[in-house]
Amino acid sequence: MGASYIALAGNLGPLKRITGLIEILDFDLAVRGDGPVNHDGCIQAEVYRAPEVVLDKGYSYSADIWSLGVMLWDFLEGRTLFQDVDPLHVEEYYDEQHLALITALLGPPPKDLLDKGKRTSMFYKSDGTLQNPSLIPEDFTFQNTICNMSGEWKRRFINFVQRMIK
Repeated sequence: MGASYIALAGNLGPLKRITGLIEILDFDLAVRGDGPVNHDGCIQAEVYRAPEVVLDKGYSYSADIWSLGVMLWDFLEGRTLFQDVDPLHVEEYYDEQHLALITALLGPPPKDLLDKGKRTSMFYKSDGTLQNPSLIPEDFTFQNTICNMSGEWKRRFINFVQRMIK
């Protein structure tokens, strides 16, 4: 998929509704890419926080790719993918709810992530299931959360974002 693919796509037309302005900021926790493979500590705004950060496994650039994937969804829909993790009400943010929503979208986390996460036992049982499965919404899927696209473009967008937040 290079420039020729993009050129063939042509004009995709207007979105069904205007979703707002894009703003990139908050570089205070930036680290060099040529340093250690994994970093420790809490980074990222709660709503964009990758599972490896929540579970304190250590993170690398993949946590940034995760955030970008979630942001792309947010830009398309004009609201946060993880609605119960509202960035305007961080005092109400719960890691447990965030991980439940992630699990609803992607299924249980990989065993490697669970084994290496320092906080895994707070949220997951030894068999990889959530401690509190009642937090998983029934209909929380990519297909059900995207309203501003349909058909083939929706399928392609979901496929693209799923690769970013796997």
